[in-house]
Amino acid sequence: MEKLLVIEDELILRENLKELLTIHGYEVSTANDGEEGLHAIKSINPDLVICDIRMPKLNGYELFEEVKNMPESFMPFLFLSAKVEHDDVRKGMNLGADDYLTKPVNKTDLLAAVETRLKLRSKKLSEISDRSHKNISDKLDLSQEESNEILSKLSKAEKRVLYYVAQGKSTQEIADLINLSPKTVENHRHHISKKLDLKGGHSVLTLALKIKPYLNIK
Repeated sequence: MEKLLVIEDELILRENLKELLTIHGYEVSTANDGEEGLHAIKSINPDLVICDIRMPKLNGYELFEEVKNMPESFMPFLFLSAKVEHDDVRKGMNLGADDYLTKPVNKTDLLAAVETRLKLRSKKLSEISDRSHKNISDKLDLSQEESNEILSKLSKAEKRVLYYVAQGKSTQEIADLINLSPKTVENHRHHISKKLDLKGGHSVLTLALKIKPYLNIK
């Protein structure tokens, strides 16, 4: 279920938007000003943000500037404003906002904008993931930073299995070394493959050998 964040200082509109989006299957959180919205973004990492422009403490433009500076920020940003002015629209788009809706918000337009932007976000993340896995496959060796990023996605048990895979140990040998059943070891290998989306030539063994210098069982 996609997570949405509605940042709006008008209570009735904020609650109406939350109800509408919840009915249509989204998990919706709310914030009543820009500062609260920024904290919510950092806390829940929403898939999409719907944000008013005219707000106290931190307006929509200022908030968006903060979000753009966050590392790997791929959340679509939809602006809401009661002012139908060309300069407002132009400023929002120049900043890089994904869409701009005017109040009172048309329900159909809002739902269509949310659905479209979430699909584009999903496509973008998929493309980034594909490039990442291609880079893993193409490189003979991976840097420590790249290896650590991969290892951060694995559990402690999965890292131990990967360590012994890199040592050329068989499933039975790994099972004996870490006191697990061979079936459990195979399950860990499967989970590693699934988490890292290893397909075709991207075997667990190939990956283990590439990051072997940075593997340990401590």
